[in-house]
Amino acid sequence: MRYSFKHTVAQLISYTLHPGILPTLGAIYVLHVLPNSYDQTTALKLVGTVFFGTYLAPLLGTVLLTWTGVISSIHLVHRKERIYPYIIGAASMIATSNLLSNAKAPIEMILCVLSASVVLLVSTILIPYFKSSAHMAGISGFVALYLGMHLRYQSGELPILLLLIAIMSAVAWARLSLKRHTLRELLSGTILGFSILFILLSK
Repeated sequence: MRYSFKHTVAQLISYTLHPGILPTLGAIYVLHVLPNSYDQTTALKLVGTVFFGTYLAPLLGTVLLTWTGVISSIHLVHRKERIYPYIIGAASMIATSNLLSNAKAPIEMILCVLSASVVLLVSTILIPYFKSSAHMAGISGFVALYLGMHLRYQSGELPILLLLIAIMSAVAWARLSLKRHTLRELLSGTILGFSILFILLSK
């Protein structure tokens, strides 16, 4: 089956900016803003912990659910199939935040992971009504982190923020083009991802 150029670009954006990878990018950005707080070995361990707990572990759980026939696809096209993967992901992220806390990771990194778990739990509650966009929650959460780090440490620049907003718009376009979400679902994901982390970082 041949796909159009538009479909290919939309898929590329969706895979590149998969919501599972955003907490890891967030962890890297936090350490970028706080470059002298941790040595290289410790920084790598912290990023590795986030990557495993927020991406690899939930992915393995989803693959296992697919392999056992609990869900039909790792792409979670049907909204009811998101329940178990979301619960597994949220539990893994909560455990990861505890590990980060014990390792004395930056509070912003811990809040980033915790907010992702809250987004998954709220999204699970909303599943009977509609499937809130995890992609939009992920990228909007990163925008919230960028703004939150600016408020705390005066980091970041306006051109980068505008670029992030453009990327967020591209993700929304991709998900609509692939017919994976409605506008309401995209908006829901955006509000969830941004508001939860921004509120936590604003305290």
